[in-house]
Amino acid sequence: MLVYLEDYTNWWGYALAAAGSLLVLWLSMRGASRTKEYLSGYALRATHHEPWTEQIITTETYTDSKGNTHTRTRVSYIHHPDVWFLTLNTGHCVDITESTYDSLADLWGTPIRHINPFHANCISGGGGQEYDWDGIYEHMATTTYKGRYINYVKYSDSIFRHEKISDEDAEEYGLVEYPDFRRKFLETDVILMSPKLNITLPEGTEEHFWRINAYYGQERQIHVFIILFDAAKGIGTALKQRAFWHGGNKNEFTVCLGIENGADVKWCEAFSWCDVPALESATETWFINNPVLDLHAYAEWLKDNLHMWKRKEFKDFKYLGVNLSPTAEWIVAILTIALCAAIVYISYAIYTGQI
Repeated sequence: MLVYLEDYTNWWGYALAAAGSLLVLWLSMRGASRTKEYLSGYALRATHHEPWTEQIITTETYTDSKGNTHTRTRVSYIHHPDVWFLTLNTGHCVDITESTYDSLADLWGTPIRHINPFHANCISGGGGQEYDWDGIYEHMATTTYKGRYINYVKYSDSIFRHEKISDEDAEEYGLVEYPDFRRKFLETDVILMSPKLNITLPEGTEEHFWRINAYYGQERQIHVFIILFDAAKGIGTALKQRAFWHGGNKNEFTVCLGIENGADVKWCEAFSWCDVPALESATETWFINNPVLDLHAYAEWLKDNLHMWKRKEFKDFKYLGVNLSPTAEWIVAILTIALCAAIVYISYAIYTGQI
């Protein structure tokens, strides 16, 4: 448009429009190629901020009916209610309820510490209290939250890309979706059960893996999933599950177990992106030697053998470039057309003097 209209005096307007469109497209590509991952941590302290009142002073200028200019000052007040939250070892903060705060204070039994947090423009209230974690492993308050990273493999055409699993295949094999981030006791499910399997696990089984993910998650960069299947379809079910999850996320260690008669482990297949699958092989051997399902015992064994885990660096796949899903490609294409139309409109408006 700049060359066609020969409007060289307003070249900066065309450059600005083009730069803006490129920025939006870059952000769109970056956002569309980012994949969610599950990050876990444990609370170092539980904190309560008491209610406080904020004073807002604003000065405005106005003109009266006679054309005279005046200034006036307005004072308003905003009341902030109680806030309870956990500060995790990862630096992340998670909001909790008052009842959760009280239960953790009772569980930990550590001395209360009175605090005076800073609140801008505070005129009343604003104190608080906090309790530190007592350091006992079984008393950890754990939580899982969402992270994002660029997945160079998921939609690539490389040899690392897994087969496409249809809805019919997923139903036939009883494959499971990733758990959502709807929290259960501040957590998400880590023991997932196939729709074709219906067994009951001992109470508290999942908590063992919550603690592993939280306590070792940042240090070891690991997040464990256990998936239980009906053994009848065979070990190929685990391979289908791996393809269904596009190989899993970069920090995931997934253990698939085929269960028979409600408690017998007939097969085990573990997968991750590790270059050396040492922990996978050791896990499969452990379940061969321990064929009766006991996830508590496996969790204890896993804690002692995490030294075999070394997460794959996904930057090694950077040479594959950024690839998008078909849906994301359509979104970016539509956005591109809209931005090009906007550039044409802005260019013409600059040429005709409308802007």
